[in-house]
Amino acid sequence: MNTDVEHLGNLHVAANAASPTALRDGVPSGGAGPNTTSARAPLPRSLVVWAAFAVASVASVGILWIAAPARGVNNLHTSRDRREPAVASMTPVTMSTTPRIAPRDTPMARGQWQAIVIYDSGSPAGDVAALERRHLDAGLSGLGYHFVIGNGQGMEDGQVAVGFRWERQLPGAHANASMCAPWPLRAHETPLSANDLNRKSVAICLVGNGERRAFTDQQTRQLLNLVRALQAELGIGAHGVFFGQELAPSAGGLGESGQLQPGTFRAQLLP
Repeated sequence: MNTDVEHLGNLHVAANAASPTALRDGVPSGGAGPNTTSARAPLPRSLVVWAAFAVASVASVGILWIAAPARGVNNLHTSRDRREPAVASMTPVTMSTTPRIAPRDTPMARGQWQAIVIYDSGSPAGDVAALERRHLDAGLSGLGYHFVIGNGQGMEDGQVAVGFRWERQLPGAHANASMCAPWPLRAHETPLSANDLNRKSVAICLVGNGERRAFTDQQTRQLLNLVRALQAELGIGAHGVFFGQELAPSAGGLGESGQLQPGTFRAQLLP
């Protein structure tokens, strides 16, 4: 604005300086007299009016020119914010402390489920679709797990996805023929076989590889919430919760990084 004021002031000075010259150029070749003086008097006033008009016009154009870019930038910024909102920073995703366990397609078969088995995907990233493709390639009819918990790589960190097998209360497809429960769930029974584990246990998969990298805090927190919710709903004690590596000596471990150890985890569960 200082430059604009200086520019307007210079125009005013130039207009005033031009007035005497205009008067001299306007003097007729004849002699001067009272009538001549009175005839010449309106000339300075008209010049001043035209100079003021010119100054006002220049000032208006200058102000519009200066203001226009600012409005354009503001409008662009506002439009961009509406079109491409920073969802993550504006509305942080919060995970429910009690994941949904009520199936949507059929009533819960409470008498069917006797155990809970926890696995990892063995891959650093993944989602339900990727795991299902892998299971289809292996000859299964779809995702073999009932629940999947994301780690922020392919799924939101701590997101609990419910598989179609749980929605329809179908047996899982996660235990191979060499697996069996390490101990019986009840004193008068034998340990669950691989077929029993598929038919009678709820399978949970953590996205990640526990032998190479620790699971995220959000994952482990949601895993604990999910298992506790299932325990309370299905009447499964802590002794009925297993890690995949406990079912077969060759199975990969979830707690190699020291974060998820079966005994430590079971100690946090409902008795």
